[in-house]
Amino acid sequence: MKHAVKWVWFNAAARILTLIPQKIPTLLTGPGSIKLVPSELKVHHSSKPLIVTDATLIKAGIVGKLTTILAEAKIPFAIFDAVLPDPSYELCAQGLAILKEKGCDAVIAIGGGSVIDAAKLIRMGATHKKNIEKFSGILSFRNGGLPFICIPTTAGTGSEATAVAVITNNKRHRKVIILDPRLPPDTAILDPMLTISLPPALTAASGIDSLTNAIEAYTNTLHYSDVDVQAMEATRLIFSNLPTACADGGKVEAREAMLRASHLAGRAFTRGFVGYVHAVAHRFGERYHIPHSLANAITLPYFLDLYKIACPERLADLAEAAGIRRRGNSEDAKTRALAFVEAVRALNANVGIPEKAVFLKEEDIAGIVVDAFREAHGTPYPVPVILDAAELTGILRSML
Repeated sequence: MKHAVKWVWFNAAARILTLIPQKIPTLLTGPGSIKLVPSELKVHHSSKPLIVTDATLIKAGIVGKLTTILAEAKIPFAIFDAVLPDPSYELCAQGLAILKEKGCDAVIAIGGGSVIDAAKLIRMGATHKKNIEKFSGILSFRNGGLPFICIPTTAGTGSEATAVAVITNNKRHRKVIILDPRLPPDTAILDPMLTISLPPALTAASGIDSLTNAIEAYTNTLHYSDVDVQAMEATRLIFSNLPTACADGGKVEAREAMLRASHLAGRAFTRGFVGYVHAVAHRFGERYHIPHSLANAITLPYFLDLYKIACPERLADLAEAAGIRRRGNSEDAKTRALAFVEAVRALNANVGIPEKAVFLKEEDIAGIVVDAFREAHGTPYPVPVILDAAELTGILRSML
C-alpha cells in the first residue's frame, strides 16, 4: 500500500510538471554548422558573448575554431575557461562575475554537459538579483536569461536540449538538480567536426549515457507520444552508430548520428524524466568524482535487470528499436526484454565500459541509498517500480 501511494504521488506530481510549456531551441546541424554562430548572435541582437568552456578544449584547439569565427565577424568576446567536471555554485559565480566585468550580453557554451550546465546557471544569474546559490529545485527563475547558444562537444548528456542543470553544492557535498522550462538555450548547434577527436573511452561512456537517458525516459510511466518517438529513435541511432564512433572516430556520419541521438534523448527525458540510474550515478559523482557519463554507463545494466520484470513490454519495444528483435515474431515481451538487456550488456562490453563499480565501498552503500532516494523520490521520478532500501542496497552490493 505504501508503494502504491508513492507511485500515485510520483506520477501525479511529474505529470503536472510536464504541463509547463518547454522551450525548444533552434537546432542547427551538420559539419561546419559552428560557422552559423555570428548570424545567431545577430538574431538576438547580441554584441559581445561570454564563451563558457574548459581548459582542455582550449588546449585542444576546439575553442579556437569558435574564436576565429567570431574574430572574422568582428564580434568581440570574453572567455571563462575554468569549468571543471561537476561544476559548483562557486565556479558558476566566478563565471557570472566575469560576464558582468566584461559587459557581455550573451552566453555561448562550447563543451560537454558540465560546461553547458554551468553556462545555464551563469546566463540565468545575469538577469536575476538573487544570489546564484539560491537557485535550486523546480521553477527557480522568474524571468528568462541572456541569449544563449549551446555547442556540445560530446554526444552524451544532451544538456543542450534539456530544462535541467546539475550543480554541485560544495558546502553540503551534494549535487543539486535545477529544473525550469527557461533553462534550454535559444540555439543548439550540433557540429560533428567538433567531436571527431574524442577518445574512444569518452565516446563510449557518453554514448551509453545518452542510451541511459533514452531508456529511463521510455520506461518511466509518463507515456507521451513525442517522448516515445524520441527515445526509440535515440536508441536506434546509438546501437547503429556507437561501435563505429568508438572504433573510428573520424567517421563523420557516425559522429553526427550520435550527436542527434544525444539531443533526442535529452529532449525525451526533459518530459519523460530519468530514474534510479541517474539517482545512483549522481551519488557516485559526489562521493568518488566519477564522471557522470561513466557512472550512468556502469549502473544502467543493473537496473535493467529490474525493469525487465517491471516493464517488459517497454524494453521489448526498445529491442525492436535497437534492431535486435522484430515485432510480431513468436517471442513474448519478456523474452524480447531479456534480449534487450543482454544487448545493452554486450554493447557496454564492446565499447569498453567496466562491468563493476570498482570504486564503490561497502561502508558507503547505506548513505548512497538515503541520498539516491532523496533525489528519486523527492523530485519525484515516475519510475516503473518503486524500490525500498533493502532492494536498492541489494542492487548496489551486486555492483561491487
